[in-house]
Amino acid sequence: MALTFTLVDTWDDGKRIHVTGTAAASGNYSTSGDTLDLSQFPLIAATQAPIQGTAWMDGLAGYDYVFIPGSSLSNGKVKIFQQGGSAGAFPELASGAYPSAITSDTITFYGIFKKMQ
Repeated sequence: MALTFTLVDTWDDGKRIHVTGTAAASGNYSTSGDTLDLSQFPLIAATQAPIQGTAWMDGLAGYDYVFIPGSSLSNGKVKIFQQGGSAGAFPELASGAYPSAITSDTITFYGIFKKMQ
């Protein structure tokens, strides 16, 4: 298991679909990012991943969460970075069990999707 998504709200601004939700981490992190599957929510009403550069993730535990859209709603990735020490600024989290700071973090998601044509 990796990341699970909980839908909080969606709305249509007339041009795009906006989606907010939360992600919860469990199990192990994979180098190059873990998959965040958004396809189980028909309310998103899109067949493509969020528009490049229009999905944001934040947490409260001091980690940096970066959403990378995939080719569909089911295969977007989330890369996690941590504050650097000797490894430099914000190195990627090493693969392995998620630290408790991440599994107990409040991770929020906001994405903007193209409307179905």
